[in-house]
Amino acid sequence: MKHGSLQVRAGRIGKEFDRLVNRKTSADLVSRIMHRDPTVYSTKPQVKKQIGNRLGWVDIASSMKSRIGQIEKFGSQVLADGIVHIVLIGMGGSSLCPEVFRFFFRRHKLLKSYDVLDSTDPEAVRAIARKIDLKRTLFVVASKSGGTVETRSHEAFFIGRLQDADIADFGRHFAVITDKGSPLEQFARRNKYRKIFLNPPDIGGRYSALSYFGLVPAFFAGVDLNRLVNDAAAMEKILRERKGETNPALLLGALMAAAAASGRDKLTFFASRRTGALVPWIEQLIAESTGKNGKGVIPIENEPVGPIQNYGDDRVFVIMRMERENEPITKGFWRDIKEAAIPTIEITLGSKFELGRQFLLWEAATAAVGQMLKVNPFDEPNVTESKENTKLILAGYERIGTLPDRKTTVASWGTLTLVAADDVLLSEAPPQASDIKAVLKRFFRGVSDPAYLAILNYFRCNKASEVALEKIRNLVRNKTRMATTRGYGPRYLHSIGQLYKGGPKDGLFLVFVRGSYKHLPIPGKPFGFDQLIDAQAIGDAQALIKRKYPTLVIALNGKPADGLEHFAKVIRSVL
Repeated sequence: MKHGSLQVRAGRIGKEFDRLVNRKTSADLVSRIMHRDPTVYSTKPQVKKQIGNRLGWVDIASSMKSRIGQIEKFGSQVLADGIVHIVLIGMGGSSLCPEVFRFFFRRHKLLKSYDVLDSTDPEAVRAIARKIDLKRTLFVVASKSGGTVETRSHEAFFIGRLQDADIADFGRHFAVITDKGSPLEQFARRNKYRKIFLNPPDIGGRYSALSYFGLVPAFFAGVDLNRLVNDAAAMEKILRERKGETNPALLLGALMAAAAASGRDKLTFFASRRTGALVPWIEQLIAESTGKNGKGVIPIENEPVGPIQNYGDDRVFVIMRMERENEPITKGFWRDIKEAAIPTIEITLGSKFELGRQFLLWEAATAAVGQMLKVNPFDEPNVTESKENTKLILAGYERIGTLPDRKTTVASWGTLTLVAADDVLLSEAPPQASDIKAVLKRFFRGVSDPAYLAILNYFRCNKASEVALEKIRNLVRNKTRMATTRGYGPRYLHSIGQLYKGGPKDGLFLVFVRGSYKHLPIPGKPFGFDQLIDAQAIGDAQALIKRKYPTLVIALNGKPADGLEHFAKVIRSVL
């Protein structure tokens, strides 16, 4: 079988790229990482120990070969017992990889549905509940720490539904993937869950695609696990044995690092229809691994393609497609890229089973970028901040029955309500401000390369909202040349959220929430999903505002897509 290809074109950053590839320490950099050598990053004993406990992913493809039979035996028994619905419950790396498999392979032929739940929007939870037959559903709960508030809340909700349906032995409808000794493992044992998969503890969530966190859901997506893992193991051998410029992860990592050091830190993906689902997984891997100490590579996912002149000088392009699939960009755009000597990475997948090698390639390349940028690619120092804010907000809600930024509003503009903003903006736009255009002009004032706009949405993703967001992103890029990201909370808090707080300090942040969420209780909790998602939005906005980043928190009254359409019209007139 012919395999896909990787081509790296350094373009105008050729000197910086060559310097990184050819420096003495680069020759065996990836090989050393793949041999679990923590001194690549530091010789300090404490740091070495921490990093050494996060390198389990380097040979997981080889070690999982012997465990595939166990996964297949479990999955086959589940299907033989009449289960026809699978719901994967997880966040961040625990949900994004299963989502990739769901998109590429859909579902096992004996299943009626295979869904991934990683939203706390009550509508998203209700949609899954309406879709499934509880008596014929298996819930796969995935959490490394075993304490993720979203995941455990989803778990509690469906336990409650099973009990309400008089299904006493609810544990038969649950399997878990977690680390040994976690609260989730302990709960699962007490309640006699059908299966407990204990993942190797030396693998972080975003590097866990080829472990149980990826392979158990992959079985239910209908993936041939042996073929997938064998493909990854072939890449593992390449990365371990090849040196210097013959090592694909070194080339990929060196281009990203050289570009970031040269001000081209916006890694912009143009993915084809059949490969697009892989990009959010890559986004969280790179963003959470590199976005710290004021540095980082900023992945730009699903941004609409525009004229070449509307892109700033802060871009690197990644063009990704399947073999024999049309390019995601036109021949004219390709010509413009080459004429402008924009650094470019071109990836072609020979088959969908090459996801295995893609997972490992990007993991190794990201680990290499961390070394080159002098950041630890295996920690996430700023992720807990928004989580702690959320805990405090929910504790306050339990005491006084209201959320802080829902008590008052700053200004209202039809379907849009300004709930909160950064202190600088509020000092110039007092509470009586009624002109949304004036507020937005202040918000966008003086933007230029390398600034970027992050659009953070606390509601369920659907086609209508995506169409409206495309309009906003197109307008912003075409008028300002700013790159734009978009994410859905709380999912992005477990992925690109680290970069927003710890990475380059160039971001502007638009946080969209619903005007109100329909109440949906969480069994055993003093709050419902409506309060949870509200608190998560407020907590994250607080973390951004504390850093004095330009931030607007806007409530969309009515359908989110309608509010976004209204906002797009305003943006058009402002920019």
